[in-house]
Amino acid sequence: MMRVFLVQTAQGLTPSSGGYKANISLLRTLTNQGHAAAQICYGLEHEVEQFARRAETKGVKPNITESILPVVDPKGVTHQLYIKTFTDEDQIHNRDELSSRMQTLIRLFSEHIAKFKPTHVVFNDPITMKITAFHPDRDTFKRVNIIHTAEQLPFGPFCAGVDGHCLSPAVENEMLRGLDGVWAVSKAVQEYAWVHGKLETKFLVHPPLTYLDKETGGMPVVRHNIDKDEIGMVNPCPHKGLSILVALAKKFPHMKFVTWKSWGSRTMHIQQLEALPNVKIEPTTQNTDEIWDRIKVLLAPSLWYEAWGIVVTEAQLRGIPVIASNAGGLPEAKIGIPYCIPVKEVTGERHANGDYVVPEQDIAPWAEALETVMTDRDAYQDLATLTATKASEWLRGMDPRAHEKWLLSMMEQQ
Repeated sequence: MMRVFLVQTAQGLTPSSGGYKANISLLRTLTNQGHAAAQICYGLEHEVEQFARRAETKGVKPNITESILPVVDPKGVTHQLYIKTFTDEDQIHNRDELSSRMQTLIRLFSEHIAKFKPTHVVFNDPITMKITAFHPDRDTFKRVNIIHTAEQLPFGPFCAGVDGHCLSPAVENEMLRGLDGVWAVSKAVQEYAWVHGKLETKFLVHPPLTYLDKETGGMPVVRHNIDKDEIGMVNPCPHKGLSILVALAKKFPHMKFVTWKSWGSRTMHIQQLEALPNVKIEPTTQNTDEIWDRIKVLLAPSLWYEAWGIVVTEAQLRGIPVIASNAGGLPEAKIGIPYCIPVKEVTGERHANGDYVVPEQDIAPWAEALETVMTDRDAYQDLATLTATKASEWLRGMDPRAHEKWLLSMMEQQ
């Protein structure tokens, strides 16, 4: 039996990022297959109680424990690091931090890794890569890095393009070579890692559980949204294709658009959308059924090097047509289903504030595709049926034990 310890860097137990969903789905998959799993993560106070209640309804004792660790900041002021541990409904043991300082975190991560006695430590951040490299029990576990974005990699045009990644590129580049495994979530990321860094990675699509219904464990419910009238987009921001959304909203003032804020959506982006009378802005949601029950079409006009595009796969499995760009791994997420529109991707060039320089785009193919699916009922129905069918076939064809086999294979290597 494996004991897999995940270090989760997303803020909160239920953040909206696709990478977080994939990480948790890996742990859920492994526990379902008889292995032990735990994670250490940042959380919000109300989330622990919420997760505990959900565990109890499933017959799992959450066993919440609490402790307080004093933290002294550089000015000599003492703060409190609140730590809660609990077991969730998927039998995953969680260590939840409610505030932090770097040196304390390093010690805390190291102590909890030692306590859990893992066979594998999985992460996607440079701090954990360094902590595990010098951990006293280093020889007893395998180290695995998940590459969720090209910006994580310490080489290539997108190096350090996202806050928190590539703090010391030269050091991280060398340390990556000493890992037991590097998981690339798309062929696009795998190719990027090889072309720009000659780094060998293992390509594996996210675990199938990432896309199955959370409550039933079965295939997602196919929607029949032909009579809906809203066009949706998640995480509106420049590198996710905000300019394309704005252009479409202006071109089709009679059409209704709705967006859900996420990690890339800043105040200036929201203000730009608020100026458009046919665009609604909704807060970030962890319940994506709110999206799928509401929209007729999903836009995914990303202009950066997408690793995969989980939201695209989620929509297609529910029979919702997706008009996406061909940036990065999005063509893989589209699995050959229309529409996948060529765009001018960001090159890595940045403005003075660090934001990517976004090239001007040709809106014509987007407008043509959107007008077709929004006004031609026969075309919409044919595409919705094709979308649901092909997406279901794709998911059913995946190996649910692929990640387990890969992690187990590491234990056979000396």
